[in-house]
Amino acid sequence: MNTMSNPRNEPPASMKIVPAVYPSSLPLEQCLDRFWEAGPELEQVQVRIGPPARPLELLERLGPSPFDRGGFPLIGFLATTYDKVSRYALERR
Repeated sequence: MNTMSNPRNEPPASMKIVPAVYPSSLPLEQCLDRFWEAGPELEQVQVRIGPPARPLELLERLGPSPFDRGGFPLIGFLATTYDKVSRYALERR
């Protein structure tokens, strides 16, 4: 990391941890009978489905495959799958 442009040596904004705003929860064992129930907060959730700003950005962020190149083009397969799933989600909205 370049300390000249970052004198306090802080992580980039994309890597900072966002503090949780949720209250502490009961241990799982104490709420198994209600585990899959949605609370009233679910009504406040807003979901916006749209195309990514840059196609395949998520795969780019993952970087190159850690596996040796074999006979199967893993990155190509993932890119095709990512594209098809994205198009499917956009068509269903």
